[in-house]
Amino acid sequence: MFRKISIAVIVFATLTAGAVMAQKISRDLDDAISSASNWIGWKPDDSFYPKEDGKKALEDGKICIDSIDEALSKGLDASTVVETHKGKMTITEARAMCVSVRDAGVKVFGALTEAEEAEYEPFRKMLSGDKLSLYNDRLKKYKLYGLGGKVLKTAEDYRDSNLWCTTGVDREGILPVWSVDCWHFKGMTKLGSVESRTGTGDQAPGSAFR
Repeated sequence: MFRKISIAVIVFATLTAGAVMAQKISRDLDDAISSASNWIGWKPDDSFYPKEDGKKALEDGKICIDSIDEALSKGLDASTVVETHKGKMTITEARAMCVSVRDAGVKVFGALTEAEEAEYEPFRKMLSGDKLSLYNDRLKKYKLYGLGGKVLKTAEDYRDSNLWCTTGVDREGILPVWSVDCWHFKGMTKLGSVESRTGTGDQAPGSAFR
């Protein structure tokens, strides 16, 4: 009797252990962990776009954490081993990795965003109404020009100019084509809609800024 019970217990334990070891993770979870693992060892100084990369690390880390937590809540064993770009790790280790990736992203993205917002603040203090809305929604990262193509440099320039223009050059065709978009204001109130002009050449003439 004891022998039969012992054999049954051994068989059950073996099958249970095998089931845990054989657990498979979903493709979505595997992708989430792999994406987060790409950011291990990432340094913002090595990036051409540190703010954008910081935001992506933050997002990938958060998605990974949420995906792991959901899988664990549905019965995934924390000791399950997963293959990543940085080698094999358990789900527990993967979650800790994802937390570190998220936190690194928060630190970099947050610091750079704060510095960038500090640059915009003097302009926001000078502007109101339509000018402030247009600046925040569309133009805060653009170089702006006033009448005759004069560059608007200071917050006071932005406030006092009744004309805001942006310009660019399309070089995809046989000849380059410049374009100019202009907004007119009375004080802080926009007059009409944006006016667009185009022409052939590498640079818009001063007469296009009107």
